[in-house]
Amino acid sequence: MRTGIFIVLLILTAGFPGLQGYAQNSRFADNIDDTTRINKLNSLAGNFLKQNQYDSCLKYASQALTITENLIRSKSVINNPAYLKQSKYHKIKSLIFVAECVSVSNPLKATDTLLSALKLVKETGNKNQEAEIYAGIGEIYTMLAQDQPSLVNNLRSLAILRETGNKKGLAWQLTIVGLNHRNMGNYGDAMEYFLESLKVSREISDSLTIIEALLAIGFTYGYVEKWKDALNYQQQALKIYQQMNDSLGIARIYNDMGVTNMRAGNLGVALKQHQEALSIRLKSPEHYYTFASYLYIGNIYEKLNRLPEAIANYEAGLRYIKFSKYLVSGIDAQLNLGIVYMKSSDYQKALNAFSSVLELSLKIKDRTSEAQAYLYIAKVWLAQGEPLRALTWLRKAEKAAPESAIVFLGDTYQSIAETYFKLGDYKNAYINLKKYDGVKDSIIVSENLEKITTLSNRLEFENRQALESENYKKNLAINQAEIKRGKITRNFSLFGMFVAVILAVIAFVRFIEKKKPNSRLNDTLSDLKSTQAQLIQSEKMASLGELTAGIAHEIQNPLNFVNNFSEVNKELIGEMKDELAVGNWQLAKEISIDIEQNLEKINHHGKRADAIVKGMLQHSRTSSGVKEPTDINALADEYLRLAYHGLRAKDKSFNATIKTDFDETIGKIDIIPQDIGRVILNLITNAFYVVDERKKQQPEGYEPTVTVSSKAVLPPPTGGGTRGVQISVKDNGPGIPQKVLDKIFQPFFTTKPTGQGTGLGLSLAYDIIKAHGGELKVETKVDLGSVFMFHLPIQQNTK
Repeated sequence: MRTGIFIVLLILTAGFPGLQGYAQNSRFADNIDDTTRINKLNSLAGNFLKQNQYDSCLKYASQALTITENLIRSKSVINNPAYLKQSKYHKIKSLIFVAECVSVSNPLKATDTLLSALKLVKETGNKNQEAEIYAGIGEIYTMLAQDQPSLVNNLRSLAILRETGNKKGLAWQLTIVGLNHRNMGNYGDAMEYFLESLKVSREISDSLTIIEALLAIGFTYGYVEKWKDALNYQQQALKIYQQMNDSLGIARIYNDMGVTNMRAGNLGVALKQHQEALSIRLKSPEHYYTFASYLYIGNIYEKLNRLPEAIANYEAGLRYIKFSKYLVSGIDAQLNLGIVYMKSSDYQKALNAFSSVLELSLKIKDRTSEAQAYLYIAKVWLAQGEPLRALTWLRKAEKAAPESAIVFLGDTYQSIAETYFKLGDYKNAYINLKKYDGVKDSIIVSENLEKITTLSNRLEFENRQALESENYKKNLAINQAEIKRGKITRNFSLFGMFVAVILAVIAFVRFIEKKKPNSRLNDTLSDLKSTQAQLIQSEKMASLGELTAGIAHEIQNPLNFVNNFSEVNKELIGEMKDELAVGNWQLAKEISIDIEQNLEKINHHGKRADAIVKGMLQHSRTSSGVKEPTDINALADEYLRLAYHGLRAKDKSFNATIKTDFDETIGKIDIIPQDIGRVILNLITNAFYVVDERKKQQPEGYEPTVTVSSKAVLPPPTGGGTRGVQISVKDNGPGIPQKVLDKIFQPFFTTKPTGQGTGLGLSLAYDIIKAHGGELKVETKVDLGSVFMFHLPIQQNTK
């Protein structure tokens, strides 16, 4: 499903006839005015875009853009507001065409181009266009697999569409936001948006948006392996396409159902459905989805180990991919084809396929695919008994592989070790085997975490579905009760003579039942208290989750030192034995000194790892409620670094300058360290979030900065001691609007997108500081940033 920019183009290019005739002679007569030229050039660009001829589209859109920019700078246009507005409208169209044509080959340029268009749209005041451009920017981030900035822009688009009342645009965008959440694993949030999209679509009776919502819901059920429900929604979409007599739409559903059945293990059914889709697509002029059908069929044949059929379909599909700008799809197809060729021992064709993967990867600067190409080329040479040639490519694979691709790195190190072993270089074989062992545990952890995340997302989705089902049953019961009550009321009117008696009976029954609501209220209060406790515990565990990646990063460093110095000591001990054997006591003594120093370093870093683990356990355990002497500077510094590295581990694009300014005269103070730690962590993660969001909106000339400081001060009025301490977390984010400031410490209030915040963090922080006899407050200035600070009293007996 293409959305975002493409929706804009469908709107903007509608109603332009006779475009191909102009393409044959783009030199328009001199007497045609500039506006007509711009219209025709933009029309040509739109036509070529629909035909996937991106170079031609870019050529004519760029020409239109040049004429428009000259026009806007002319005095006659500047002095005519109506004509100026119209000229800006034409420029917006040209900019959008340019962005669409380069969105894959140069996504950065596409984003900058759309931002230029957005600036013009805001000048013209066209809210619907503004929403569409935000959606277009969101689509580019989706293509780059950057889900968070994609969601941010799509939510902006959604907010504008809600404001304008554009129901069709709203229905589309609700589905897009749902897809963002689904990509991020938030299946419950995704389903809420999809269901709202389906509701809005049915209200306006728009078949296409109904279909998109149905298919999105179906695939979400597929993600949680509810295959029957997934196929049910896909069948509903199929019926609509059949009523519309839309053959390509029918083919699309056959492909979608084929994917569902393939994932469910029904390979025979899936193969038949993809073949039915392909038979329809071969009769149409479109190419990309014909390629996709061939690729699906090839995948199934490969799973069935019918390799000749798999090769035939992969090769057939590749004849169509050249018509698409989605080069990454070509990478997947060539990679699959190369692997099947290897299984068939056709090594020359395998090399050709992997070389094509490398060429395409370098073209779109995809480092992961580039590294995969190097690795598989090496495996081809290994399979042919050419370890020296293989080693050259394996070194390239190791260099190109992203640090986060630990599974790939493990495969690479293992292949390098195997290659050195075949070359008789046992030392390097051993070294790379050790490297493989080093990442093997990380691979296992990563796979387990992925399984846990998948299961957690599935459980969250099923719980939400169960809750919604329960609410539905309750609402149904209420509606039925109201219907019955209505019937009783009508019957009363027929038996007026019994009104007094019936009212008396009702009064008696209400008197007898009076205690039941009180009982239900008590049960409800108990449930609310239980829910509150669960929410608080969820918030605590969420904060632990924020630390997990940072802890993994922090603990890896000392462990690396321990491992490295242990290896060095092992070698040094061997050298020392050799020197002692020949009577070289002096050199042996010098070596022993090096060994001793290394042991001290091992001990130091071991204690560092131990401290990190203890800190994590202390944070995760239930608070004892007992205050203990704590170095609050060390506590703040620890959480600052863990939070920073945790965010970096989750989002490699995140970066911020961190500063500290701690008052060393404070010493240890009596606090509950788990609770105060949660407060500090919440303030720091909030600060990182706002500066990162501002960086995404203001990429040039802005340096995200978070500063954590402490100082000894007089206690706040609420404090009971003679001295106090103040901890401050300062950011240079956008600041906090007054309407948000008024609610910022209220429970469940959050400005973060759905699924990213419980709204309990600052509320719990406020309560924790208050329980310590302190005060939490915030100072903010719009566009300059905010400072959250809390005061804690220092008791007289504090050491």
